[in-house]
Amino acid sequence: MMPAPTASRNRSLVFAFVMVATLFFIWGFCHAMLDVLNKHFQNILHVSKTQSGFIQTSVFGAYFLLALPSALLIRRIGYQKGILLGLVVVAFGAFLFVPAGLWFKTFWSFLFALFVLSSGLACIETAANPYVTVLGPKDGAAARLSVAQAFNSLAYIIAPTVGGLLLFGKRHEAGDAVDFGGLLIPYVALGCVVLVVFGVFWCIRLPNIDDAAPGSESAAPDASVHRAPLVRQPHFLWGIATQFLYIAAQVGVNAFAVNYILENAIVRDASGQTATDPLFAWYGTLTGAVTPEETAAYVITIAMILYATGRFTGAAVTKTIRPPLLLSLCGIANCLIILVVMADLKHLSWKVLPFCWLFMSIMFPFIFAMSLRNLGPKTKLAASFQIMSIVGGAIAPPLMGWLADQYHNMAVCFVLPLVGFVAPTLYGFAYPQLLEKSRLAPPAPPEHAHRALP
Repeated sequence: MMPAPTASRNRSLVFAFVMVATLFFIWGFCHAMLDVLNKHFQNILHVSKTQSGFIQTSVFGAYFLLALPSALLIRRIGYQKGILLGLVVVAFGAFLFVPAGLWFKTFWSFLFALFVLSSGLACIETAANPYVTVLGPKDGAAARLSVAQAFNSLAYIIAPTVGGLLLFGKRHEAGDAVDFGGLLIPYVALGCVVLVVFGVFWCIRLPNIDDAAPGSESAAPDASVHRAPLVRQPHFLWGIATQFLYIAAQVGVNAFAVNYILENAIVRDASGQTATDPLFAWYGTLTGAVTPEETAAYVITIAMILYATGRFTGAAVTKTIRPPLLLSLCGIANCLIILVVMADLKHLSWKVLPFCWLFMSIMFPFIFAMSLRNLGPKTKLAASFQIMSIVGGAIAPPLMGWLADQYHNMAVCFVLPLVGFVAPTLYGFAYPQLLEKSRLAPPAPPEHAHRALP
C-alpha cells in the first residue's frame, strides 16, 4: 500500500495544480477568440463560410502535427521545460498578428499566425493535461481535470465579450478601409501576458510528475495498471475516436454559432423585410451593442457562462453520478438540443443553442481522463494521441461551412455536431465493459514487445 502523502507534499501538489491551471486559462482564451473570428473575417475580408472554417483547420491542424513530437520532446526534457517552450511559441504566434494586421492584411497571413500560436498551445496542452490527471488519486482524475478546465472556461467567458466589443463594436460601411486595429489589441495583450507567465514558470519548480502522488506513473507496482499495449486497450482506442468526434462537434458549434444566431433571430422575408426577435433586440439594447454581430457575440458570452458553470460543478456532480454515466447523459441532452437547432424554429432555436455549452462543459476532460485510466507508464504517450485526436476540430468547420454555402442555411450544417455528440453518449454507456476488456487484454509477447506501442 502506498504511504499517505505528507502535508508538505500535499501543499506542493496544490501549488502545482494552481500554477498549471493558469495555462488552461491561456489556451481557453485563444480558443474562445476563434468563436468570433469566423464572422469577423467573413465581414472584413469577405471570405465564404467554407473559407472561414479554415481558421479552425489552421489551429487544430497544428495540434495534430505537433502533439506527438511535443510528447516525445517532453519525455526528454521534462514537463516544465516543455511548458516553457510552448509559452515562447505562443507569445511569438500572438505577436505575428502585428505584421499580419498592419502590413500583409490577408486571410492567409492570419492563418499562419494562428498556426504558430497553436503549435505552442499543442506543446502546453500535451504537458498540462496528463500532468493534472496524475496529481492525486486516479479515481479523482476526471473531476480534477474538470476543475482545471474550469479556469479554461473563465477565459471562454471573457474572450467573446472582448471579441464582440473590439471586432463588432463599430459599423463598417462599404468602401471603408480594412482596419484590423481591434483584432491586434487582444493578441498583443495575450503575447505580453504569456511572457509574464513564462517568467513565473522560469522561476518556480514544479514537482516531478513521476513521484508526484499516489497512483502516478513511477509509483510502486500497481496491479490495476493494464499491461497490454495501447493498441489492445479498447477503452483507450474508443476514447481517441470519441474525442475526435466530440471535438469536431464542439469546434463546429463554436465556429458558426454567431452565424446561426443571426440567421435564426433576424429573419428576412421574400420582400427583404426583416423581423428581429424581441428578446434578441432587447438584449442588444441592454448590452449597448452597436451591431447585430456584437449582440450575437454577447449571446455567446451567456453560453460561456453556462459552460463555466458546468465545469465548476462537474467535479461535485461526479460524487453522485459516476463520470461515464454523466458523460452519456450530457451527450443525450446535447443531441436533443442540436435536433431543435436543426429544426430551425425561427426566433426559438437560437435561445436553446446556448445550453449546448452547459452539457459540453465536462466532455473533454471526462473523455481525456477516462481514456487514460490505468495506463501507468504509457500515460504520457497516450496523452499525446488524445491531443492529436482533436484534429476533428480542423475538419468539421470547413465541412459545415461548405454545407451552409451549398444550402444557404446554417441549420443544415449542424448534422455534423449531432454525430459528434452521439459518440460520447455511446462511449459513456460502453465504458465499464471497455475498461474490463482492457484489463483482460494480454500483454505483448516478449518477441514482439519491441514492436508494440509502449
